[in-house]
Amino acid sequence: MLENLKIKVQRRPYPCAVRTFYESLSEADKQIFMDVLCDPNVSHNGLSRALREQTNTRLADTSIAKHRQGLCSCSRI
Repeated sequence: MLENLKIKVQRRPYPCAVRTFYESLSEADKQIFMDVLCDPNVSHNGLSRALREQTNTRLADTSIAKHRQGLCSCSRI
């Protein structure tokens, strides 16, 4: 029945919100952010909330989750 089913994959040629935020940081802040982003003990929601409270940056926990899991547009660039 579904032998001929084809799904067109939409490729976004631009980085996700996490990478865009990362690229806006100073070198010192990039390292701090990367350390926290790669820390499995820091939840997606916790990181999102801390960024909002400390830097007034709105980075959704779902964006962080997709980036961490390699499901964002960055993995397809």
